[in-house]
Amino acid sequence: MLEPLARLLDPSLTLFASRGAGKIVQTILAISHVLLLLSLQPLSFLRTWFKQNIRFLGSTSWLKDFFTMFIIFFTLHSALLGALWLAGYTHINPAWGSLSLGLLASMGFGFLATFMLAWTEELIFRGTVLPFLKQFLSPLESIFWSALVFMLCHDFSNPLNLLTVDYKLGLGLFLLGFMLALIFHISGKLYAGMGAHAGLVFVKVIMRRAPLLIYLPASQLPWFVNADLRQSFLVHALFVLVIISLMIAYRDRLKN
Repeated sequence: MLEPLARLLDPSLTLFASRGAGKIVQTILAISHVLLLLSLQPLSFLRTWFKQNIRFLGSTSWLKDFFTMFIIFFTLHSALLGALWLAGYTHINPAWGSLSLGLLASMGFGFLATFMLAWTEELIFRGTVLPFLKQFLSPLESIFWSALVFMLCHDFSNPLNLLTVDYKLGLGLFLLGFMLALIFHISGKLYAGMGAHAGLVFVKVIMRRAPLLIYLPASQLPWFVNADLRQSFLVHALFVLVIISLMIAYRDRLKN
């Protein structure tokens, strides 16, 4: 309904493809669906939901776990970029800019935006969709389907693109969603997954504001590397490695 109305104002507008208005509309749609789903749940579900997703923000005890996971996954993402640089797939951008108060302020705002992104996405997909599915399915089945929903919701204009045309991006999003759902199920803490999610994303935020590295042209990159790391088979393999390691280490928690 919103898309046709928007096109009355601007026929060339594709609302969901807009990084600004599109993101706002997607967020509103997601929140409205979450509220609708919650309105149909029993009181016991709502109490647990509020405790896991909202109540922890009222204290500071969660910050240690959040920043521990943030640092771990920020370091892993940074180390991967360093490895790609050492392998010659990227090179230093001499025109990246310079360190300034303006850049630091932009980084600070970027961190706040990253935190909000991590919180809202974890609340929706891991804090709401996953517990809802676990009422009817086994933990692993719930994790699988929540990851699939997470993947499909990254292209509201045509979700099936992520299974066909953009299958490499779809696979990366699915594996990321699977890993984050696994972290939430194992820890029972939304902020653990928030930290992991934010740590991965914040590296991208830094690189957008201070593009330190430039990738080689796509024709010169090997088949397993992509400038969008979510589409890189190397990253897919690393996600699978982390997922398998977590499943082995915490296999008892996946039984119930």
